[in-house]
Amino acid sequence: MSITHTIFVAVLVLFLTCGLAGAQQQKPATPTVEVEIEGVGKVQIPDLDVRDQDGRKIRFYSDLIKDKVVVLSFFYTSCAYSCTMQGRTFSKLQSLLGDRLGKSVFLISVTTDPDRDGPAQLKSWGKRYDVQTGWTLVTGKEAELNQLLLPFTGNRAGAEMHLPSTFIGNARTGLWTSAAGVFEPETLLDAVEFVTRDSSTGQH
Repeated sequence: MSITHTIFVAVLVLFLTCGLAGAQQQKPATPTVEVEIEGVGKVQIPDLDVRDQDGRKIRFYSDLIKDKVVVLSFFYTSCAYSCTMQGRTFSKLQSLLGDRLGKSVFLISVTTDPDRDGPAQLKSWGKRYDVQTGWTLVTGKEAELNQLLLPFTGNRAGAEMHLPSTFIGNARTGLWTSAAGVFEPETLLDAVEFVTRDSSTGQH
């Protein structure tokens, strides 16, 4: 084998190795779905890989939101004030929804402190509020969850004081609204009725 041929083979191997390494480092972009939320504007919802309170791996948009009516909020389990009130509100809301919970309306609570709020912590928090089927508690990797937290809350992951915000949406029709602060469950139920209204009537 000639020196020239040996050099060519070495360069080719190096090129292929670097190419493969580069391909492995380049992660495909997370798919997103754009929605228009009343009072907020356009928001990109990423279809992230996340985990629920039972440790199951799910896709955030595809499995939890697509073609559904949802009530979405953000919390963390060590929060002793606003998140406690949110937990109570959602607990009462699921009772008001009755048979609609998990069939036509779904509740989603996403932790803002994924480093400390794993599935076990979510499960324990959920027991305090009698979380039923149809109410999903969500955690994930911090770097990825930031793709969800920033568009909705304006903040990165962390156990910090935050203004409670709830987002109510109908992914079938694209109608979304929002509520900043802590509200009575009856108020959120009214918002659910608003996004599920018959759009053909043109009435709210």
